[in-house]
Amino acid sequence: MSSFKSDSNNTVQVNGIQFETVMPERVLRIPPKQSDAKTQVQFGICITNNTANPCNFLLFVVRPEFVQANNQKMPQFGPNANTNASPELSDFKLLMPGESVTFLIEGYFEWFENELKFVCMRKDATYWWYGNFESGTYSINVIYENPYAAWEQASWGDGIISLMPMQKQPRNNYLPPKIIKIEDVWVGEIFTFPLEFRLIQ
Repeated sequence: MSSFKSDSNNTVQVNGIQFETVMPERVLRIPPKQSDAKTQVQFGICITNNTANPCNFLLFVVRPEFVQANNQKMPQFGPNANTNASPELSDFKLLMPGESVTFLIEGYFEWFENELKFVCMRKDATYWWYGNFESGTYSINVIYENPYAAWEQASWGDGIISLMPMQKQPRNNYLPPKIIKIEDVWVGEIFTFPLEFRLIQ
């Protein structure tokens, strides 16, 4: 698996595949100091296939990085998980040449022990915390990754069926009536170009 970092443009392009940070709202109000007060945030990645061939992408695992105005990264805590989630068929997207897809997830700012934190849960059911924030300007970039080029329908003894990398298929006697295989999925790890946003009172 290869790892690539952003260059000075506002997109990252790897072998004709373009990646861009997405954050629809970039001026965010700090929530009041109440236990149930939250400021919801959407962020994610836009992927564009600039090649001449169709390409599959797994829209499942992204996580943010936050950077202060002095270029110091905000502290990060995670992952924390009480369960485990596997991709579903709808998490795979085939992009034809010239097509784009935007993958957004949600997080929120909230107060915890008198500190302003950012919390998000990825689609794999892991929780991540970031802090400590205050009013001012920050940057967000997104880490997008997929280490497996081929996925196949996995069956478990209790009849639950999910998609897993082919090399991690369970061994049991329960077989689904139809096996789904997804191959030629883009493999790599991308650090997108950062976008500025502001936290205001």
